[in-house]
Amino acid sequence: MKKYKQNHQQIYNQNLDNEQEPAEQDIIPHQAFIRKSIWITSLILIGLAMIGSLFTTSFTDEGTAEEVVANRISTSTAAGEKLFTDETNAKIEARDFEVTNAGSDGGEARMLIWDFNKVDLDEVAIFVDGTPVKEKLILTENAAAIGIPVPSKVTIRGVKDIGGGISYAVKFPNNETTYFNVVPVGKLNTYTVLPRP
Repeated sequence: MKKYKQNHQQIYNQNLDNEQEPAEQDIIPHQAFIRKSIWITSLILIGLAMIGSLFTTSFTDEGTAEEVVANRISTSTAAGEKLFTDETNAKIEARDFEVTNAGSDGGEARMLIWDFNKVDLDEVAIFVDGTPVKEKLILTENAAAIGIPVPSKVTIRGVKDIGGGISYAVKFPNNETTYFNVVPVGKLNTYTVLPRP
């Protein structure tokens, strides 16, 4: 009788083991490896994105849009970057600038010019050493590129103001500097472009 109870208990335990759900099997042979690879790749991409964000610059590194324009000079504003959505210019006044390190002496530099405010299609004329280069340039958010000799004097004259004043930004990529300015119709701003020392 004792033997019968032991056999019966073993059969009962086997039936319980068989009734338990089987462990989930991998459908794809290397499924665990693939899951682990995706997890590791995701962590690496997130890490790279965080590191990359440390090296990305924009005008916000130098303060608010009003502060950047009020300071008149920026080294982190990208060409064509729009700082305002309305026609405002942080109450700056027309000014002349001296641009240093624009390029090698006797070489050529690029000057980029665009409207950093709400695009209202103001017009300017650009002269290099008194010679007209662009007699009519409509300012938009797309930076217009102009080749200029180094050294030289670049003059920007206000031609047409659609409203709110003619505000613009000029960037010289060689020295990575952006200058914010305004020019009334018929008046001039001068940029004295100097070579690297």
